[in-house]
Amino acid sequence: MIDQTQDAFYRSAFIPRAHRIGRLTLLAAMVLCLLPALYLSFVLGAFPGTGAILTGFLAILAFVGVIWIVEPVSYFPVLGVCGTYMSFLSGNIGNMRLPVVISCQSAVGAESGSRKAEVAAVIGIAVSVLVNLVFLVALVLIGSALVEALPAAVAATVKAYTLPALYGAVLVMFAKSATRRNVLTGLGAGAAVFLSPLPELFGSAAAGILALAACVLLNLRPGAPLRSRAA
Repeated sequence: MIDQTQDAFYRSAFIPRAHRIGRLTLLAAMVLCLLPALYLSFVLGAFPGTGAILTGFLAILAFVGVIWIVEPVSYFPVLGVCGTYMSFLSGNIGNMRLPVVISCQSAVGAESGSRKAEVAAVIGIAVSVLVNLVFLVALVLIGSALVEALPAAVAATVKAYTLPALYGAVLVMFAKSATRRNVLTGLGAGAAVFLSPLPELFGSAAAGILALAACVLLNLRPGAPLRSRAA
């Protein structure tokens, strides 16, 4: 009888309230994220034009558009309703939130999709967000102090190589999860496009979209060369 009462409360009160709060918080986060751009565009008069916005959107869509569909569907069975809203609001799902949720659910012996797993996911994600914020703020403050203490030439070098280092780390992460054929075709198509006159004629964003499309076509074409042994 207790289980039936809890299940009825879970379905009739808890889940609808979770959807309502989750939608409101995500909508508020979207509005807050857009406020600086809206202020720069319509208050300070720095609107870049619909063409530039559309080009940037298409560049992002070509790179991560499929993730917008794949990630919610694949993560939802583990994260649950509340965990999905919290994770997509806080970010770092695959490398932080999901491992934390799996560890919490394993520690309490919760079956995936159960109410117990939902509670474990909520607690785990909430704690991980707090820990992440504490360490991130501490590292930012310490890093800023270290950069200020460095000589000017060394600080300028560190700042100049920070962004390339981040892109290099992301590239290595994706390369490790890809086959040899994917890596070689991606590097070849990217080099061919960006060493050609296309970036100057159509812009770097359009050239990036073309390079990504070429990578997809080369990897989907039957009998394509550079087939990896692992594949």
